Amino acid sequence: MIDYPWYEVIDSKDDITQGDIIKGCPVPIIKKFTGIEPNQTIEAEIETIDGIIMTQACDIENQKIDNIILCSITSKHDFESQMIAMQKSNKEIKKNIESIIKGQQNAYHIINQYKTESFSQDYFIINFKDIFSILVKLAKNFAFTNGRRL
Repeated sequence: MIDYPWYEVIDSKDDITQGDIIKGCPVPIIKKFTGIEPNQTIEAEIETIDGIIMTQACDIENQKIDNIILCSITSKHDFESQMIAMQKSNKEIKKNIESIIKGQQNAYHIINQYKTESFSQDYFIINFKDIFSILVKLAKNFAFTNGRRL
């Protein structure tokens, strides 16, 4: 991967924008629904994810939206650990990561690591299959509680 300053570290009080990484953000996961009538039952759970904001920066800044779009992200290390848990071989894991880097897996994209003396972050893999919509206010709240972030 090319060493390029894709990120900047921002303060916890800086407003959110496209590309911000929010860790531990709660998102609704629909587990079950019945019927398509007005009286349908929907069962949902709240899970926490690490995510990257995909909503356009101008829409957030100009307050044109009530919800933002997040895609889940996983550190490269955690992604590899998940593959080990699925009993993938080191060769399979390496091949999988290389195919993501080459852009051969449309559902995933890898973003660069960030390392300075005061802040360090592993490579992240964005999962475009896990897309969530949450209130802007909720995203801001969790971004602010994350402290310094990329």
